Amino acid sequence: MEKLVLVHLSDIHFTKWSGTTAHDLDADVRNELLRDASKVTKEIGAATGILVTGDIAFSGQQAEYERAAYWLLELCQALGCPEENVWVVPGNHDVDRKVAGSKVTRSLHEGIRSKGEISIDSELREIFSDPQSASALLAPLAEYNKFAARFQCSISAEKPFWERDLALDCGTVIRLRGLCSTLVSNAHDEKGNIVLGAAQASVPRIDGVEYLTLCHHPPDWLRDQDGILNHLESKVRIQLFGHKHSQRVQMINRTLRLTAGAMHPERNERDWIPTYNIIEITRRDDERIGVRLFQRRWHQIECRFVAENASNSGKDHHDYVWQDCPRPAPRQAGQTPEARKMTRAEVAVSDVVAAKTTAKEREAMPTPNYQRRLTYRFLTLPFRHQFAIAESLNVLTDEDGALSSEILFREVFKRAASAGLLAKLWNETEKRHPDPADFNPFDGSN
Repeated sequence: MEKLVLVHLSDIHFTKWSGTTAHDLDADVRNELLRDASKVTKEIGAATGILVTGDIAFSGQQAEYERAAYWLLELCQALGCPEENVWVVPGNHDVDRKVAGSKVTRSLHEGIRSKGEISIDSELREIFSDPQSASALLAPLAEYNKFAARFQCSISAEKPFWERDLALDCGTVIRLRGLCSTLVSNAHDEKGNIVLGAAQASVPRIDGVEYLTLCHHPPDWLRDQDGILNHLESKVRIQLFGHKHSQRVQMINRTLRLTAGAMHPERNERDWIPTYNIIEITRRDDERIGVRLFQRRWHQIECRFVAENASNSGKDHHDYVWQDCPRPAPRQAGQTPEARKMTRAEVAVSDVVAAKTTAKEREAMPTPNYQRRLTYRFLTLPFRHQFAIAESLNVLTDEDGALSSEILFREVFKRAASAGLLAKLWNETEKRHPDPADFNPFDGSN
């Protein structure tokens, strides 16, 4: 892509009543955000994706995620953004507090919080290596995970963070990494009591790859913040946060730290001001990448979103430049097509097909965007349709009836890829939607 245009929302706090009653005061805020974001993206270019830094729901319940999913689809349609190009991380409101208060989960939380910063990662590693302990720790995020699976953003013991690559035309990769700061979130959250784990923030330096991280809790809320800050401030170009309900921009070393504020702040807050960001990333020259930040805030008198103008220039945006970002070298003449394919797979293939997939399965995988669409479209169908699709492919086993939607899809995708049935999986999925695609990217005849 010539440029990336990313809409950054946070603390959208959907309840089961959102959009379902005439007494929903925030309906006008959402409508004005749709209008404003549509206006800005028409001027600078269609949105590449939508990034939500937590608190999608209000109390981590299924009905809340259903309302959030419906509105996010509306937002994608308004911005010309593919409906599957939404990336999310959990916030404290995405935790089911009742589940988090169970004795087993509460004991795990207390045990982790009792550790010093140097011991937190070893404690998390031990818990995640035990299936029963891992299940209890992640149980409060069960509904979040069901919602996030359609966007390939769910959290697991094997990988408590997710990654996704977006490439500029020059070949530079902007690698999104979603961090989970709610592993020990419960009714007793307070500053210095939140745990992330340095393993999530430890990103590798790779030529031609620049990191953008999403996390709900800002660093000053983290119990293990010192080691994490070393990684984020030295190796990450943009850090996105939520939670604080106020917009903030900081330049620290080589990194730009953005707090979106809240799209749905609680109305009893003293300074009730809905906010959000739009981020534009473009290649400036052979050595520099430019970032243009549009901060948008609610105007109390005019009841609409307006620009938070830059104080030094008066413009409706802020400009930042990443130095030392050389344009990637062109492909070497001796590199084979097979090697190129594997290189792209290493940086672009998502977690739908696990790391244990065979080379044959990887060869059968389509362009990542089509895989994301297939994931999204399959997981937004009712479970009965998902199971019917799997049965039509004849890839089910007797044990599959107990699988969750996400795990079922992973298995179906891998088996369909191995059997050469991805074209049928696409067709069976698309025909169950009211707006089926008019082509099949897996059909070799196209």
